[in-house]
Amino acid sequence: MADSQSALLPAFVLQNLSDNIYNNRKTAAIEVEGIVKKLASSGDQEKIITELINILNTQFTYSPQPNHRKGGLIALACVTTGLSNDATPYLEQIVPPVLSSFNDQDSRIRYYACESLYNIAKVVRGDIKIFMDEIIDAISKVSADTDVNVQEAAHLVDRLVKDIVAESDQISVE
Repeated sequence: MADSQSALLPAFVLQNLSDNIYNNRKTAAIEVEGIVKKLASSGDQEKIITELINILNTQFTYSPQPNHRKGGLIALACVTTGLSNDATPYLEQIVPPVLSSFNDQDSRIRYYACESLYNIAKVVRGDIKIFMDEIIDAISKVSADTDVNVQEAAHLVDRLVKDIVAESDQISVE
């Protein structure tokens, strides 16, 4: 597994995704975005992109270490941005870990989950509809969060989701 990680993600990216400094995590996530853009533009790289997302999920988003989880969440949003219009086939791998992070005990992780979901939804817009029930449930839980920053982030995601629903004729509001 370490060989496939280093082949896909340089060591400095893996290290900085788990750094305790936000700017280092963000810089690493932007590197991930660039890697994904190159893979997506070269075509026929679905298996490699899937493997990269799996690494982000197993080693970062589901890690017991909070900084790993933060880096993983930022990186998943950057993967979506890197894929742009080609992100939809990967949403089944990207969105569930983000949604599960809405239940994290650490308020910073919940905040990052809101931020990541916002950035993902901003890229894929109406294609996020397959997760609409789970998204609404997650947003409703963190809307009353004890942390004001999480509440504010949840309200931003809520407004974006409402905009997406309003512009989509394919989403049933039940």
